[in-house]
Amino acid sequence: MEYYWKVIMDSYTGYWNYLVNEIAYPGWHNYFWWLVGLSVAVWLLEIIIPWRKGQSAFRKDFWLDAFYMFFNFFLFSVIGYNAISNVAVTAFNDFLALFGIENLVAIQIQSWPGWAKLLLMFVLADFIQWNVHRMLHRIPWMWEFHKVHHSVEEMGFAAHLRFHWMETIIYKSIQYIPLAMIGFGLQDFLLFTLFPWPSGI
Repeated sequence: MEYYWKVIMDSYTGYWNYLVNEIAYPGWHNYFWWLVGLSVAVWLLEIIIPWRKGQSAFRKDFWLDAFYMFFNFFLFSVIGYNAISNVAVTAFNDFLALFGIENLVAIQIQSWPGWAKLLLMFVLADFIQWNVHRMLHRIPWMWEFHKVHHSVEEMGFAAHLRFHWMETIIYKSIQYIPLAMIGFGLQDFLLFTLFPWPSGI
């Protein structure tokens, strides 16, 4: 147990430093500033060429959705995913080691061409996300969390990012942990987060 606690602490310590570095040093590979830049660009397009004529630039719950955007799609997704997946992968590999088995899948995928890895990640991640979304609508206890997402009264650039924090745990655990176990890392998931497929919207 002490070993797993160390994995958790190392993950959060390391990614606290990562968070500070992301904010302090903008760059082309910087998730935080990509999130800010894309969001501001889409918001400005909504103001310049609005689809909903007459809607205020700062619509109802604008700042609430901005909070959800940073919490769910930056703080929780990036930092929370790292710690959760590190523990899950460590526990999975320790379990296999009891039987003298190595996680061969994780080793093999690292030798794939970059395009093949990304294609597999996008297909698997989208398929998992689509099925989780179906469950959120069909399973009553999951709907209790998901209905926060459907509480938006005025649509805008960040409205679809409004999620209950527990829904984020369900989504990311079911989606990220299996993918992490077969060798996908944080940088791979940044691409999927920045360029979501239709079922993730």
